[in-house]
Amino acid sequence: MKAVECQEEECATLLLEHGADPNVMDVCGNTAVHYAVFCQNLSLAAKLLSYDADIEARNKDDLTPLLLAICERRGQMVEFLVKKKANIHAVDKMKRTALMLAVMYESPDVVRLLLQQGADIFSQDVFGWTAEEYAVISGFDMTCLSIRFCLNFPRTRRIP
Repeated sequence: MKAVECQEEECATLLLEHGADPNVMDVCGNTAVHYAVFCQNLSLAAKLLSYDADIEARNKDDLTPLLLAICERRGQMVEFLVKKKANIHAVDKMKRTALMLAVMYESPDVVRLLLQQGADIFSQDVFGWTAEEYAVISGFDMTCLSIRFCLNFPRTRRIP
């Protein structure tokens, strides 16, 4: 984990080759993948995943690497993790989805990506808020969400 935090890729590779567990957690519950996300080190993240690092590991804030990448505004890492099949429906402690976090952190490219991947626009957090409500409250441009809402409405919800 320290090798990843210090971005010592050769050292991290050597440790992994000799059996280091990529899923060891620090006192905050972060794994080496969380550190790779924070440092935006795509090659280290790929290396860790190739050694069976858990792409869905949760830290003490209940953040998976994908949710952390969104919170830290690491767009390239978000794309990478989505391509590696990270769960776009994962939620944090407050039951906020990746889409809600992307809206909160005003990341239109990530919002678009998550919507293209089928993020659920009707999911609600612990307060009953949806991604759309987060967008309204924060003044975030509604274009991406509105388009997807119109396209998905018949498939996901039916008007009685």
